[in-house]
Amino acid sequence: MREPRDRYWRKAMVWAALALASYVFWRWLVWYLLPFVLAGVLAFLVNPWVDRMQSWGLKRALAVLVALGSALAGFLAVCGAILTLLTAEVLQISHRLPAYLKARPFEVGRYLEQWNRLRAQVGLGPGNLSEEVGSLYRLVAGVARVLAHGLVQLPGMALILLVSALAAFFVLRDQRLVHNVAERAAPPAWRGRLGPFSSAMAGGLFGYIRAEFALVALTGLVTMGGLVIIGAPYAVLVGLTAGLLDMVPFMGPTMLLVPWAVGATATGNWSLALRLLVVLAVVAVIRQTVEPRLVGRGTGLHPLVVLFSLYMGVRLFGAGGVLAGPVTAVMFKAIVQAMHSPKGIPPKAG
Repeated sequence: MREPRDRYWRKAMVWAALALASYVFWRWLVWYLLPFVLAGVLAFLVNPWVDRMQSWGLKRALAVLVALGSALAGFLAVCGAILTLLTAEVLQISHRLPAYLKARPFEVGRYLEQWNRLRAQVGLGPGNLSEEVGSLYRLVAGVARVLAHGLVQLPGMALILLVSALAAFFVLRDQRLVHNVAERAAPPAWRGRLGPFSSAMAGGLFGYIRAEFALVALTGLVTMGGLVIIGAPYAVLVGLTAGLLDMVPFMGPTMLLVPWAVGATATGNWSLALRLLVVLAVVAVIRQTVEPRLVGRGTGLHPLVVLFSLYMGVRLFGAGGVLAGPVTAVMFKAIVQAMHSPKGIPPKAG
């Protein structure tokens, strides 16, 4: 009886050490190792293209260069098109807004009067025009600071992308050498299981990325469809923007529909405000219902495990835990699969 008990406690200590190592990684090391993590994911995604081009007779180095170049060019083209569209819309609004305010002074005054009436109904008292303008200015300044901070981070993001691309190139070009070095560096008991572990880990990560993109598309399409049904303007633009914002945790359509509903309430359009909130509620219910199943199916995890990993990730790491939690769960699942699979035989997916 003593040996199974000792084995149990040894396994418990190993899992506790793995959990601690995961916490240290996500808390302090992830930004230092992020380019190489992205390189591994990029190499996994591009590798089938490289193998296909090799079967056509291309040398591996050239196939890697063509595949990586095509993937990065496509990514930059999509990002550039989205940024161009959003920039054009923002510039159009910035040009139209002063002319609108100048041509409709009575409407602006009526909106301010209705806003003061709303403030009085909720017990805030009448607002001062200068204070309202000052609050609006501070809001715009805050948004400008966030955008400026994002622009400041662009060189760092470009450096991460460049290092990731270079690392992925060398990983793909010297795939066999990298695998041999990693196998020699691994403990003896794991040298035959690195293949099953890397396959399960890469498959889980790819499934998670695919599920997240599906959720972004679902959010955008449901938001767009809801706005079309209620007859709201700019349904396509708002739906596209909501889908893009959904890539940032806890943002999505909330950052668009709630201010829109507040503005509609301030102008006396209670019907539109109510319909916008109904659309937001429908999007939230559908997303929260589908997310555990979709992510669980993509990663091979049970929906309960996905829900637990999401909750613990957010509790420990904040918004970034939406990524850290499921990825850690995928890693633990890959370790379990590698431990219980025969050496050198990859485990079955799922």
